[in-house]
Amino acid sequence: MWRGLPLVLAATAFCLSGQALADDAASPSAWLERMMTSLHAESYVGTFVLQREDRLDTIRVVHAAEDGGYRERLETLTGAEREIVRSVDRLSAIKGARGASSDGAQSPLGPAGAPVSLLEEHDLYALKIQGLDRVAGYPCTLVMARARDVLRYSHRYCLHVDSALPLLSELYDPRGKLLERLAFTDLELTDQIDESELEPTTDDAEYIEVRADRGHKKPQWDEDNGLGGWKFAELPPGFRAVAATERSLGNGDEVSRHFVLSDGLASVSVYVEPADGEKSFEGTTRAGATHAAARVMAGHQVTAVGDVPHATVQKVLGAVYYRGAAGE
Repeated sequence: MWRGLPLVLAATAFCLSGQALADDAASPSAWLERMMTSLHAESYVGTFVLQREDRLDTIRVVHAAEDGGYRERLETLTGAEREIVRSVDRLSAIKGARGASSDGAQSPLGPAGAPVSLLEEHDLYALKIQGLDRVAGYPCTLVMARARDVLRYSHRYCLHVDSALPLLSELYDPRGKLLERLAFTDLELTDQIDESELEPTTDDAEYIEVRADRGHKKPQWDEDNGLGGWKFAELPPGFRAVAATERSLGNGDEVSRHFVLSDGLASVSVYVEPADGEKSFEGTTRAGATHAAARVMAGHQVTAVGDVPHATVQKVLGAVYYRGAAGE
């Protein structure tokens, strides 16, 4: 038995190397494009581990792709017990909306609201295929996007060879330090999710529903007036606005606005809401790889948040300005 083992290993290595050559025929950007599609097209049940600095969380996920959007149930298996049931429609899914959730209960999605096609407009990442690996029992292609400056993190993915679903994703700071790692430990890809799998198992489950047409107004964006008079001056290199939405607050004419800026992989969300007196905040905060910066201007609380370095959210926040709505 043992004498035959080297032959088996050699044959396995040969098959894997052949597969790796086939995978390498696709460009890194093509793999990343496929990854963004897979996030909304694949249904699966699995468990993933989320590592953020010295914190480790294990989360069970049921993810059902439907009508271009998705429904999912997440349940923490370590630490405080939490269960989240999330539903996101097609338009919101395309824009990368995740809904509000706290640390340790995020969906294993890729970059939120990041159109990979933007990578064609700049060379701020060095893209490279690093060969074939295996995660949760599935073969996957390693794709590295190494940041060329200090205004963005480096990204590393292991993408399922058939679906391009990210089985592993990592973020590295400009010094090469690992900031965050998300990896599946078990996974079942399936064509159909039983409805019972998406039902909450506890009375304390949190519900998050994201609908682009619920309380939102059709954005009237133009280069002269921006959205409701809110615009951006000089943004960090490579970043540009890719989405803008308005939502009525239900108390008169007041609305909140949400902008998504991206460089193709990294995303920064900018929230503009009416300032609330003593609850207004100015300054910066950090949670793992996520940085946020806020200030009050023109009677509004403006907050920039994203999985980018501190300097980047500061530059984005500094680029926001108000020139008044058309007709004012």
